[in-house]
Amino acid sequence: MRVIYIDSLFAFELAADFALLWAASRLSAVRFRAGRGLAASALGAAYSAAAVFFPALACLPLKICAASAMALIAWGGEKRLWRPAAAFVAASALFAGLCLALVWAGEGPHSLRTLLIALGFTLGLCAVPLRFIGARRAASRPVGVRLANRGRSVELSALPDTGNRLREPLSGGAVLVAGEEELAELLEPETRRRLLQTRGLGAADRLLELGGGFRLVPYDAVGVSGGLLLAFRPEAVYIGGEKRTDIWAALSPTEIGRGDAAEYSAIINGDAV
Repeated sequence: MRVIYIDSLFAFELAADFALLWAASRLSAVRFRAGRGLAASALGAAYSAAAVFFPALACLPLKICAASAMALIAWGGEKRLWRPAAAFVAASALFAGLCLALVWAGEGPHSLRTLLIALGFTLGLCAVPLRFIGARRAASRPVGVRLANRGRSVELSALPDTGNRLREPLSGGAVLVAGEEELAELLEPETRRRLLQTRGLGAADRLLELGGGFRLVPYDAVGVSGGLLLAFRPEAVYIGGEKRTDIWAALSPTEIGRGDAAEYSAIINGDAV
């Protein structure tokens, strides 16, 4: 007989629900907020653990109530809440179905091995549509973005690109990459002057010259491995009217877009849109 401790079950369910919520966000092209996802996962894990001691809690109506509460915690306020909620239910149903199939194959009903295998297959199967959705979003139309900083503002046309996974290492904030001339308009005159004077230096050397307010963002690109981008965080970035304060603006070493006929002048992490 296989035995699983309740604390181990809670920890696994917490991680599994978090992974399923993340996958549902990606499948429905909705922004995933880690803090809210963790809170929703904690509720789901507590419900699953309680159902082990009180099997009556595992009835379908209560399962629907628990899933609805998790969706509200994770995505409450989204215009199309039903999309990530439906994706989460679908991913959870797939996970439960795989667990049941493994039990029929001889695994224990509460075996960690069963849960791990089922979760792995679930995320693997979700990766197929995720690749398709990522390709579509990478080819999506540019969105209007307004950056504001110290009483100055710049409006750009940014291309959401899921191939762009750039995040500022310390804060974890998503990164928007744009031309140096456009972003320099957000800076104070003295900072712009020093930025111009250091243009021929590497990003690390420029950081030393410019002082506080800037950070380095590592990146890889075609022909570039282990590169660094100089970045700063504007006071606000408005995407589709939504104010964001967690996005960093990185100065691109090359031109963004396609010259005068370009449809966009910046690239933004696809997860931020």
